[in-house]
Amino acid sequence: MRKGLARVCTASVSDMAQRQERTVSNRRQYDTVSKVLIHQNPEDWLQFSLGIPEAEVIEVLETEQPTVRSNRADSFIRANVREKEVIVHLEMQTHDSREVPMPYRMAGYAGRGIESFQLPVYSHVIYLHPRAGRTDPGEYVQEMQDYEIRVRYKVIRLYDLEGSPFLEGGMKGLIPFTPLMKHPENMEPKEWIRQCVEAADSVPQDDIAKADYLADLAILGGLVFDYPTIRETIMETIMQESSVIQHFLQKGIEQGIEQGIEQGIEQGARKILIEGILENLEVRFDARNLQAVASTLEYVDDLQRLRQLRREALQTPSLEAFWQTLGLIVTTNGDDSR
Repeated sequence: MRKGLARVCTASVSDMAQRQERTVSNRRQYDTVSKVLIHQNPEDWLQFSLGIPEAEVIEVLETEQPTVRSNRADSFIRANVREKEVIVHLEMQTHDSREVPMPYRMAGYAGRGIESFQLPVYSHVIYLHPRAGRTDPGEYVQEMQDYEIRVRYKVIRLYDLEGSPFLEGGMKGLIPFTPLMKHPENMEPKEWIRQCVEAADSVPQDDIAKADYLADLAILGGLVFDYPTIRETIMETIMQESSVIQHFLQKGIEQGIEQGIEQGIEQGARKILIEGILENLEVRFDARNLQAVASTLEYVDDLQRLRQLRREALQTPSLEAFWQTLGLIVTTNGDDSR
């Protein structure tokens, strides 16, 4: 439970420090959380995206395979829809796609999905941020005589959806996204996030899984709510519901709990920073085998130095140059530890 608790706080602490930057690693954090929730609860996402309750999951397909990876699509699910086998494509998008317009990207994803799986593809783009996706036409059209192409896809803006039915419906895969949806008009935002947290807390699962689940809600909710509000709400819920923490509180050793949480925060922050560094290097240099880099990063204990390395991973001209910087920081880190 303590490990999961720390992850909730980590999501707040690590991202608040970089909130103004909105770097690639920030956006990928939302993408990663979204993909995990989809892959853990594919049935919920099939029913949500298609609006077909009887749709059945056959398997969640591995998007790391070369034929799919080159387009970096988020999620492909092989499904049975009205007695027909299809591929359901879910693309999570934090903000508007600026470098490559979304219609071009979605046409590419659909084409690559058809090529790879040789099945009909139902494509969806789900926009997370309230201001994203407002001008997405939902189709790619090429109108040239004898060369017409039309690829249609469904655009889902979470902010356009009323959140209360999703809380009441108890769909585990969607509840962490409810802070991004509309709250009732007569409800204060802080009360809305509290209801979202309480709904997430009521989902039956063990303590560690529940804390991870709440952490996912915290990360996603950070797109529209300030992190202190989210952290406070989640911590209050955990403190009230956890029999383990209540036991320690009754024993009068709150300080020990705080120390354990602080240690967990630091460990969790290191994990998130290291993952961000590796993801940046992978995207920029198409470096798929970074085990040596990952192993070396484990020797860096100082969070500020890890943040420095994350910035370096975004700016370094080559992987070799990053190795040189990493070597210097690891050496300095070792000197400080003596």
